[in-house]
This record gives sequence, C-alpha cells and structure tokens, in this order.
Amino acid sequence: MAQDATPSPSRYQFFILGLWAQPGQPGRPTAWRISLENPQTAERKGFTDLAELDAFLAAWMAERGVGSGER
Repeated sequence: MAQDATPSPSRYQFFILGLWAQPGQPGRPTAWRISLENPQTAERKGFTDLAELDAFLAAWMAERGVGSGER
C-alpha cells in the first residue's frame, strides 16, 4: 500500500523567519539579527547569529523526536 505523501499536522511546523541588519559602528561590520516566530503560539525568539538559531532548531527537533535521518 502506498504511503501518503502529505505530512501529518503533528509532524509539520511553520516558522516565520525574520532577518535584519543592525547598523555597524565605525570600524565594525554591520551585525545581522535573526527572529524566529511560531505563528501558532505567537512565541518569538531572537538570535544574534546563525549558530544560535541552529542550536535552537536542533534542540526543538530533538524534543519532538525528529532525528536527522527521519523524513
């Protein structure tokens, strides 16, 4: 029997990703800021770099039992 290709609602998540440049000071590069919002809960998290965003998403997926090998 063929498996349904549509993901179940409990395994499917949308986030709203915001990126904006914060002006740099003389002699310093422009800093990027990152915001991630869950539209279902309106919870918003802020990050100062991609490493923080990556760590948050990895922990979020681990809490929900989503491993790197799952599809």
